[in-house]
Amino acid sequence: MTDFWKVIGSSSVQDESEIDSALERISGELSALAPDALTHFVERLRESLYRIDRRDLAEVPVVLANGLKLPQTSDHFLYARCACILAGERVYGDVLSSGVGFERFGAPFGQEAEGLLHLASEEYERKTASRMNVESFFSIESRSNIQGWVD
Repeated sequence: MTDFWKVIGSSSVQDESEIDSALERISGELSALAPDALTHFVERLRESLYRIDRRDLAEVPVVLANGLKLPQTSDHFLYARCACILAGERVYGDVLSSGVGFERFGAPFGQEAEGLLHLASEEYERKTASRMNVESFFSIESRSNIQGWVD
């Protein structure tokens, strides 16, 4: 089976163009995968998103260019978690273990990372002419909206 983190690679995720570049590279990697490997990729993505669905990270404010701090919405938090994953396994592991460094993924440009959610399923549909059906314990929705926080 394909290594999830090898497909993800790493990016410094400092601006919108770096996110776009990472998504383009990942899309190329996914295009070489068989449908079952694409399904596995989505399962691992969901698990990775779920593991960093934590209250301390959701409460990190979004800091706008003018210094204004706003709370993250559930969508914003999902896309910030995607940006964290795009940064790669090491950065993701650091955030997972300590929470340190997550604030940069909440920057407004981080919203571009939403594309990560769709790459594998779109490739699966191109290859099979059918929609991907993934049954997983792991939800991409924030636990604050589903069952309450699990700390």
